Amino acid sequence: MMNHRLKSIEILLEKNPTEAELILLGSLSVCWLKSQNPDAVELLRNYERLRLPMNSLREAALQLFLVAGFQVSLEAFFQIEDVLQTKLTSTREPIQDGSATRWHERGLELQSKVYASNTEKLRRNLTRHSPELADWTVLVGYGLVLSRPGLEAGLRELLEVAVLTANGFPRQLHSHFRGALNLGVTPKRVELLLDAIEPFVAEDKILSARQLWNQIRR
Repeated sequence: MMNHRLKSIEILLEKNPTEAELILLGSLSVCWLKSQNPDAVELLRNYERLRLPMNSLREAALQLFLVAGFQVSLEAFFQIEDVLQTKLTSTREPIQDGSATRWHERGLELQSKVYASNTEKLRRNLTRHSPELADWTVLVGYGLVLSRPGLEAGLRELLEVAVLTANGFPRQLHSHFRGALNLGVTPKRVELLLDAIEPFVAEDKILSARQLWNQIRR
């Protein structure tokens, strides 16, 4: 029997059929924070049934490496393969001379789009707290992972919002709400993402995220 969490996703999908990718990837990103979450099984079956892009599914699972850790990302791949009985096609970028320079350059470019006029302030603040994290944010975060092909930047920001909401990091969540808007994501899509993850997130955390979003909207 379908539980109330999955039923709410079914209703969202019926009301927003053109946003199925957002709804399912957002809710999966949150469900995968718990290893082998049974709710993710039905979400994956819906994803397959609707014939949504497997490249996007792969990128959503890979992206968890940044905000949730290697183990979470790897467990997502285990579950995808178990449920869908398939191995996702890799688009691995060969590591060669100049790779780090290329990732750094495209990381700077994407970070500038996400943070817009606040980019230099962000970089100064990160450097003040930890020069290493300032470098890794650009090289690994924005360069190696978030600027990969296979998932458009606005949707990537929304998946960051999903995980940061579930894990309760309001400072970073504020930045990624702003980042999504800077990348052209509509407020309607932000709110749909919050609706999609609400059944899988602790009540206090989704309430906090909505309050923060309302402040930004005002």
